[in-house]
Amino acid sequence: MLSNICCSALLAWISITFAQTDTVARLKERHDREDQFWARKNGLSANDIRAIRMLAGISDRSNGEVIKNIDANSLQQHNHILLVETGNGHCMRLHVFERTLTAFKEIWSLSEMPGRNWPIGEIGNLPGGGICRQGPRDPSGHATTDGRIVVEVPVLSHIGQRTLPVSTYSFRWDGSKYIPLDDDR
Repeated sequence: MLSNICCSALLAWISITFAQTDTVARLKERHDREDQFWARKNGLSANDIRAIRMLAGISDRSNGEVIKNIDANSLQQHNHILLVETGNGHCMRLHVFERTLTAFKEIWSLSEMPGRNWPIGEIGNLPGGGICRQGPRDPSGHATTDGRIVVEVPVLSHIGQRTLPVSTYSFRWDGSKYIPLDDDR
């Protein structure tokens, strides 16, 4: 009887181990395919995309976080690359990387909207938890050719609305970090 229980436990442990190994391998393959897609789209190597992804905290084993956008061209005048990631719960984070002589380094990130100059009640996110959806569409972020980073958050103020207004926030490089522009809304 005891040997049957031990055999059953061993078989269960082996099957769980193989299932986890298979899941890790599938996640790695998925991230490799995504790295190749973004590399083709931006003219970077897949190894560069992987390095940037890893710096942003999206490991080969990450299941929920994915790259929503990488722009290696629009912020080129500052030698910057924008990565926009989304995670579970439809929240978004932005990262800006700079290429150094030997690697990449993160020089700026945005995981919550700055409270300064904007009404606190408008952005209902947990600190550092990401910029989360306010309506049925996810927020988005992109860079412009004039070197700004633009964040758009669709806002649902009434369930019967036919169109969704968008709160728009812009950030510009001040020489050391991206700072919010006060004239956007």
